[in-house]
Amino acid sequence: MEQLSILIFNTGSSSLKFELFESINHDLQSVIRGKVDIGGLSIMDWNDGDTHTQIHIEAENHAQAASWILDWLQNLWPFGSLLDHLDIVAHRIGQGGNAFFSPQLVTDKVLAQLEESTRSAPLHNPNALAVMRITREKLPGYVQTFAVFDTAFFYNLPQHVGYALPESLIKKYGIRRYGFHGIAHRYMIERHEKIAKKPVNDSCIISFQLGHSCSVTASRNGKAVDTSMGYTPLEGLMMGTRAGDIDPGILIDLLFRGMTVDELINKLNHHSGLIGITKYTTDMRELLMKQETNADLRLAIDMFCHRARRYLGAYMAILNGADAVIFGGGIGEHSPEIRKRICDGMSWCGLLLDERRNQLAVGSEMLISSDLSRVGVYVLPVNEEIIMAEDVKNAFMNYKSKADSYIN
Repeated sequence: MEQLSILIFNTGSSSLKFELFESINHDLQSVIRGKVDIGGLSIMDWNDGDTHTQIHIEAENHAQAASWILDWLQNLWPFGSLLDHLDIVAHRIGQGGNAFFSPQLVTDKVLAQLEESTRSAPLHNPNALAVMRITREKLPGYVQTFAVFDTAFFYNLPQHVGYALPESLIKKYGIRRYGFHGIAHRYMIERHEKIAKKPVNDSCIISFQLGHSCSVTASRNGKAVDTSMGYTPLEGLMMGTRAGDIDPGILIDLLFRGMTVDELINKLNHHSGLIGITKYTTDMRELLMKQETNADLRLAIDMFCHRARRYLGAYMAILNGADAVIFGGGIGEHSPEIRKRICDGMSWCGLLLDERRNQLAVGSEMLISSDLSRVGVYVLPVNEEIIMAEDVKNAFMNYKSKADSYIN
């Protein structure tokens, strides 16, 4: 197999991750990876396997961060350009809609279709598309651009997890449970197969992706059977700035009382969830540190864990028990107390945490359940970038094979 150079951009609501891979004889090797936390004087944290350091950069938004990263990799890298032989740049897109459910080569037509999906994922798609436009502008024309979709993993969800709305609305507006964080949930499921030595096609797994944005998925035999996020990322668990599940009647009442649609969208996406309860922060570390002296912070933590535990119990029922419960994401990977609160009182289904293991698992891959637990509980730091790189590598070779066949 020919050598491929693949650059991955993973756009979050307030951060931008990147990773450069080299593919030689089917194996993907990471060359360098990093993350920019967006906002004025931003910090780029990068690691090439030997060196791990931080650089302060000016990046008011994701597009500026992407431009800076490309210039740095091309011109400012102290050991020469890393982009001279780049073949592929791939972007994580939160919402692929009904049209896209596998890695897609991006053309002008595809980009226009993706622009139409921004309303369903307003915290992620606009930023991801801004990064995509920058890479298409700055990279040579021979570099192929691919989109990888968070919703793809949920494309074949059972019909019964959809919405009980009139069929006329479902068909006219394409309303369905799209699900989000699919790349992260897929990574956790596939990684569990390797570390637990249990085939993915013989496993029932409940995976939590807990960070600024949060979701939980129930999967059976490697396929999602239910997930907390729905038509948009607003549904499900309580999050940093989103409330999660909410009675739609509240929203209707607010509109009747004079709130505009734009005001409602802003409140639901940017001023609810943890920030709505605490009134000033979404940082779970700060909530846990100051909870004893601040009733609002205690309430926010209680609501967050209660909602997650409710979904855990529901998905246990849907799956008729689980082989594993997995925690990923910034909170899931780094907060033993939150994991403990979510799992408390679950002994009825055979789930028992080991207190010492749970405390030790901070940002590291680890089994945290007791030896007496019938359910394995794991912390698995999520690596979406490796899943994306594998997918676009395969998609690129398929496109190339079809093109070669057409020419011949």
